[in-house]
Amino acid sequence: MDGKNFINTAQKLLQIRDEPALRSAVSRAYYAAYHCCTALARQLGFQFDKDSPSHERIYQYLRNCGISEIENTAEDLRRLRRRLNGADYDMAITEFQNHVACQWDVVNAQSIISLVEKYNQEPLRTQLRNGLREYQTKIHS
Repeated sequence: MDGKNFINTAQKLLQIRDEPALRSAVSRAYYAAYHCCTALARQLGFQFDKDSPSHERIYQYLRNCGISEIENTAEDLRRLRRRLNGADYDMAITEFQNHVACQWDVVNAQSIISLVEKYNQEPLRTQLRNGLREYQTKIHS
């Protein structure tokens, strides 16, 4: 399965408009974006385990690749992860009753996915691979 398929589920959940569905939409949106980011990194030769630390690790790699467009997207991914954590773990938060805010999260995830797809094409793919390698070399020095 392609992780970006979760975005379709997020869009369907938005249509339900109740709080559990909106919380789930935010969750699915995050995971669509996260899986697209990690899939591209793996295709470029970088290993990301399927565990909790990999969420921070993909953020760090993208945030430090030297490409401002990708670094900004890393921040968007991190913000979306914070929203995911609120949606999944903090039932006292009422902001997930707001359809527009949750819709924005899905749109944000779609933007992240679009950028990942853009950087999966040459010459940007090589530029990203080189930036990620540079960061990897730096942290392992």
